[in-house]
Amino acid sequence: MSDFSRYVCWDVENVISTIQTEAVVASPAVFLSTHTRLGIQRCRINGRSFSSTGESVTEEDVRDDFLNRRTNTGTLLLPVVGESGSGKSHLVRWVKEKIKHSDDRKIIYLEKSKTSLRHVIDSLLDGVEDEEIEQIRKDIRQVTGTFTAASLARRLITQLSVTLADLGKDAVSGKKRQLVGPRGISLLLQDPLLQEQMLEPDHFIPRFAEHFLSDRASGEERPPRFSLDDLPLSPDAITNDMSAPTRQVFGMLMSRPELQVLAVELLNAHWDKAVQELSSLGGGRLLGAMQKVREIYARQGKEIVLLVEDFALIQGVQGDLLDAITETSERDGKTALAPMRTLMAITSGYFHDLPETAATRISTSTGGFVYNLDIVLGEGKTGTEDIATFVAKYLNAARVGREALERAGGDFVPNKCDECTIKSLCHGSFGASVDGFGLYPFNREALTRVVHSVAPQENPYAFVPRTVLGSGVIPILNDAYGSIGKGEFPSTFFQENYKVVRGVDKALPNSVSEDVDSRDPLNAKRRRKALEFWADAPDQLVNLPQGIGEAFSLPELDVEERGAGPGRSLPAEATSQPAITLVDAPQTPRVPPALQRKLDVVEDWAASGSRLTTEVANIVRAMVSRSVHYREDWLTPPIKPIGVGDAEGAGWTVKANTVSIEDASAEALNKSAAITLERNPRNGEFFKSLVRVHAQDADGMRPQDVVRLASTAETYRAALRERVALNAEHSDGDLVAALRVSLLGAALAGQVVPGMPIDTLYAAAFDKGQTWARPDISSRTETWVKRLETHLQHRAGLVEALLNSLGIGQGATGAVHVIDAARAVALVKEAAQQWDLSSIELPTWAKDAAHPLRAGWDVAVRGQLQELTTLVHEIRECFPKSSGPGDRLVQQVSTALQMANAEGITGPQGPELAMRAAAVAEADWNTVSVLEKELFRIADNQDQSAESLLAVVAAPRSPHLREMREYLKSADALLDTALAAARMQTQNAVSDAADQLAGLLVEWQQAVDDATPQAEAGE
Repeated sequence: MSDFSRYVCWDVENVISTIQTEAVVASPAVFLSTHTRLGIQRCRINGRSFSSTGESVTEEDVRDDFLNRRTNTGTLLLPVVGESGSGKSHLVRWVKEKIKHSDDRKIIYLEKSKTSLRHVIDSLLDGVEDEEIEQIRKDIRQVTGTFTAASLARRLITQLSVTLADLGKDAVSGKKRQLVGPRGISLLLQDPLLQEQMLEPDHFIPRFAEHFLSDRASGEERPPRFSLDDLPLSPDAITNDMSAPTRQVFGMLMSRPELQVLAVELLNAHWDKAVQELSSLGGGRLLGAMQKVREIYARQGKEIVLLVEDFALIQGVQGDLLDAITETSERDGKTALAPMRTLMAITSGYFHDLPETAATRISTSTGGFVYNLDIVLGEGKTGTEDIATFVAKYLNAARVGREALERAGGDFVPNKCDECTIKSLCHGSFGASVDGFGLYPFNREALTRVVHSVAPQENPYAFVPRTVLGSGVIPILNDAYGSIGKGEFPSTFFQENYKVVRGVDKALPNSVSEDVDSRDPLNAKRRRKALEFWADAPDQLVNLPQGIGEAFSLPELDVEERGAGPGRSLPAEATSQPAITLVDAPQTPRVPPALQRKLDVVEDWAASGSRLTTEVANIVRAMVSRSVHYREDWLTPPIKPIGVGDAEGAGWTVKANTVSIEDASAEALNKSAAITLERNPRNGEFFKSLVRVHAQDADGMRPQDVVRLASTAETYRAALRERVALNAEHSDGDLVAALRVSLLGAALAGQVVPGMPIDTLYAAAFDKGQTWARPDISSRTETWVKRLETHLQHRAGLVEALLNSLGIGQGATGAVHVIDAARAVALVKEAAQQWDLSSIELPTWAKDAAHPLRAGWDVAVRGQLQELTTLVHEIRECFPKSSGPGDRLVQQVSTALQMANAEGITGPQGPELAMRAAAVAEADWNTVSVLEKELFRIADNQDQSAESLLAVVAAPRSPHLREMREYLKSADALLDTALAAARMQTQNAVSDAADQLAGLLVEWQQAVDDATPQAEAGE
C-alpha cells in the first residue's frame, strides 16, 4: 500500500476561497489563475433572437472586437448572451482585467452583485463633478434612504397603477386598448386584496424593491420582468368588497388568456416609467446626466468603456441608459459626446423578451452580432478535454491556496502537483489536464458524468460553468475531504446526489452490480458508484486502477477466480486512462427481440433507476405469486385448498397489493404488500430469469435464481395462507368469533351451557344441529323459540365454514372429514371464555347465524329467566317444597277424584283433571326443586353475568313444567268445587248417606292436605 491511501491534497477553506461561482467575488489573481477558455460563438441578431454563424471565437477575439471595432456613431453596444451560469459575467470580468488603463479611457464597471439603484447611479456618474449630477446623487440617496423594501413595493405598485391609468387608448393598439386607462388593469393594482397577492414575497415587485434598495446576495438571480404568475388572478380573490368595474376587468382577464399575455406586456413596457417617477429620475434626468458625463469626458479626450455584468440590474433606468450609451457622439461634424463602448451580459431568455425599443437599439449599435456562451456538449462532441481543463485549474487553485495565488499575481500559476511525491501514481490513475494539473479526486470519466448529472434535466448535455462548480466540484471536494480520510468515498452524499443520466451515460450493468454485492458486500455501494463514474461502467467486474482503489480504500478483488479465461488489457488513453484488467465474458446465444426488450426494461430499472413497465412488472408478479401458490400444501395447518383460478377471489392477486415492486410502472413500493421487492442488483438479475422462463426460455434462467424462486415460495407460503385466511375471514380471530356464535347457538338449543367440559363444547361447536330439538320447548318463551328457529336455519352454513377453515377436504366433492383438532380445541377454549357477542367483530359468513344472538339477546335471556321464575312460583303455590316425590300427591288426588266421581260431585272439571293427570304421570317433580335452587342462587348472590344467567336459562329442564302447573291449578279448582257440592249433599241427605259423604270429604281433604306438613318437614 502506497502513501496514496486516503490521501487528500486540499482543504475546505481553500475550496471556499479559490473556487468562486461568481466572477466578481474572486481577487484578480485568483480569478486569472482559475480562468479557462470559454466556448464562445459569434451569432447574428434576428430581431429579438439570434442564430449561430458557426464561428467560434476566443476571449481575446471578443476583447479585441470590443476595443477596436469602429462605428459610424462613435458608440458600440456588444451583448454577451447565455443562460444563467454560462459564464457571461466571467467573460465581462476577464475583459475588464485585460484592459490596460490609460489616460484616454474611462472604465465604468457595473457589478452584478451591486444591484441597488444608488450603486448603479454612483458607478455611472463616478468621477464627475457637476451641480446637476450632484443633485441627482442626493435625490437617489434620499429615495433609497426613505423607503423600506415593503413600503417601496407598495409605492411602486401604486405608481404603476397611476402610469397605466394615465395611458390613453390612442397610445396602444389592438386588444390592449381594453386594458389601459382608469378602468383598465390599473383597477387591479388598486384593489387591496389583489395588491396583497402581487406583493407576496416570490413575486416580481417585492423582489425588485429589495434589489433596488440593497445589493443582492451572491448567486441570487434578480427577476428580470413581470410574468403571468405575477398577475393576481386567483379565483379566491373575488369577494363582495370588490367593486363592479374591478370585478369586470378581473373576470375578463380570467376568461381570456390572450388578454393576460397583453396585460403582462403592458406592465413590463411601463415599469421603467413608474420606477423613474418614484425615484426622481423621470423626465429624462438620467439621460441628461449621462449626456453631461459624456460631454465632460469628451472635453477631456476620453473614451468611456462601460462593462455591465447583468443588464437586468439596471431595470427602471434601462430606457434612458440605452438612449444615453447609443446616442451618436458626433454633432455638426464635431465630437460633442465622448465615444462609448458597452459590453453587457444578458441572459438568453431576457434577450428574447426585451422591449421592442431596447431590442432595436441593441441591434443597431452592435452591427447585428452578439456573443453566445451557451455550450451544449452533445454525443458528437463530449467536451471531455474541455471539462477536464476547466475543472483542473480550479482543483489546482484549491491545492495551492488563495495566498499563494495572489503572491503569484495571476501571471504565473504554480502547479501544486509538481512538488507532490505521489504524482506519478496519482496522474497515472486519475489523469491530468493538458496543462499538467491533476484531476484527483476526479478523472475524465467522473468529471463528464458529474457535468451531465448536474446539467438541466431538459438539456443534459449543457455545460453551465456556475452549475458545474456550485453543484458539482465544490460540494464534492468538501465532502471528499472528510470521507476519503475515513475510507468512505464515494460517500453516501455522492451516491445520492450524482446519478447516471439515462440516455446520456451508460449505467453500471446490473450483472456487474450483483457481482460486486456478492464479492465485496462491505464496500458494495461505494464500489458500484466508483465503477460507474470512474471506470465508465464496465460490462464486467474489474479492479479499479491502483491509485483509485488505494485513495478510495477499495481493495483489489480476485476478478479471475470466475475462471472465464485469461485477462486482457485496454489501451491507455494518454496520461489519464491506465490499463484496466477485464475478464472475458462467456458467449451467450442470441435472444429474440421481444424478449430482449423486456430484459432491457429490467436492466434499466435495476441499473439506471427507470420505472419497470406494467407488462414486465405483471410477469414478475405472476411468476412469484403463483410459485407461492404452487408451493403451498394446505396441510400445515390444514385449510381447504384454493385453485389457481380461485386465488384472485381469495385475496392472492397478481397485483401490487400482493407482490409490490419498487418503481414498477406508476406505483410506489407498497410496504403492506405480502411480498415486497426493492430495486437492487440481485433482484434485477432475478427478474431477468423470471422473464426468460415466462418467455419459455428456461435455458437462460440462472440456477441460483431457480433456487431463489423455490426459497421465495417457501418463505411466503405462510403469507399466502394468512392472506387467504384474512380474505375469507378465516383468521384465528374470525374463527374464535364464529365458534362463539356456534356455542351460543348450541346453548340456545339446550345442548351446552357455560362451564361444561371442553369435549362437550367441542362436539357441540361443530354439530350442524340438524337433529336438535328442545324437550322443554313448552316452557320456552316465544322470543326464545323464534331465535332458535332462525339460528338453526343458518347453523349448517356456519359449521360448514368452520370445518373448511380447520379441516382437510377429501373425495371428489372436497368435503371436509378431518379437522385439525389441536388447533380447533384451543380456539374453542378461547371462544368459551366469553358468552356474549355484543362487542365482538364477526366474519361476514357468521353474521346470519349470529343475528338472533346479538340484537336484544340480553332481553331474550332475561325474559326466559322470568318465564322459569314464574312457572316455579305458580307451581309452589299449589305444591309447596317437599323432599318427597310429587307423584304421591298425584296418587292421592286421583283417589279422591274417583270417590268424587262415585258420588257425582266432580262436575265437568273431572275429565279435565283426569287428562292433566295423565300428562304429568311421567313427570319428575324433583326437577322443580333443582330449578328453584338455581334461581334462588342467582337472585341471592346477585350474579348477573352473561355466563351465570345463560347457565340457568339455557340448561334443559323438565318437559312437564308447564303441565305440572296446569295440573295443580286444575286439581285446586276441582277440590274447591267438590267440597262445596259435598256440603250441600250432606245437609240434604238421610243419615246413612250423609255419614258416608262426610267420610269421603274427610278422606279427600286429608289426601290433599297431607302434602303440606310433609313439604314443611322437608324444608
